[in-house]
Amino acid sequence: MEYLPGGDIMTLLMREDTLTEHVARFYIAETILAIESIHKHNYIHRDIKPDNLLLDKNGHMKLSDFGLCKPIDCSKLSTLNEDEPMGDDNLRESMDIDSSLSDTANGRRWRSQHEQLQHWQMNRRKLAFSTVGTPDYIAPEVLLKKEYGMECDLWSLSAIMYEMLVGYPPFYADDPITTCRKFLGNM
Repeated sequence: MEYLPGGDIMTLLMREDTLTEHVARFYIAETILAIESIHKHNYIHRDIKPDNLLLDKNGHMKLSDFGLCKPIDCSKLSTLNEDEPMGDDNLRESMDIDSSLSDTANGRRWRSQHEQLQHWQMNRRKLAFSTVGTPDYIAPEVLLKKEYGMECDLWSLSAIMYEMLVGYPPFYADDPITTCRKFLGNM
């Protein structure tokens, strides 16, 4: 196994808060190439998140954690259908939400973008190392177990790019359920 002393993008974002447009463009471009390579082998990664974007000693990106990869059924125009579609009633069960991550009131309204950034920074470490993960980077169609294709990896990458430039994911909320409701409400 290759040693990657550069850490991961999550650690970089925790240290830097945001990246310059130039630096973000570099990391996003390298990640696109890594995702393209997986797609050329007829797989969808489905777990693109900052923790899985590792940096080598020269600062180049390496994609990791292929445990959720799925082969693409080429006979169905590169789409997958995970069991049955899931309604909002089953949202909590599908994510296996850890109650320790939702210790604040549901449906909280942020007073400002700065307040949201501060909350994300305080909770980032807890979310990054939670055993159940966070829905901040999951494409809605994957979460809802609807038919999807390679584009779900690009959804995840776009959420990472937003976080690199703004300082927190685009649909960030106090708890994972509220995050999901935010992005599902925009569909």
